[in-house]
Amino acid sequence: MGSKKSSKESSAAVIIMNGKPFEVPPGGTLGILALGNVGIRAWKKASMNWKEKETKEAGNEEKK
Repeated sequence: MGSKKSSKESSAAVIIMNGKPFEVPPGGTLGILALGNVGIRAWKKASMNWKEKETKEAGNEEKK
């Protein structure tokens, strides 16, 4: 069985598309652009979450 990341562990944002959750990756996809404003906002959120996570991890590595 595969393990699933909780939304707190993942840096991706989740939007509901066709009644199903869709995880928006920080790198984005062409489909996100097609969703318009909703997709762009979700992509920005995912990107911001990813950058914050990377910054925290880099700070933790420097402390070691």
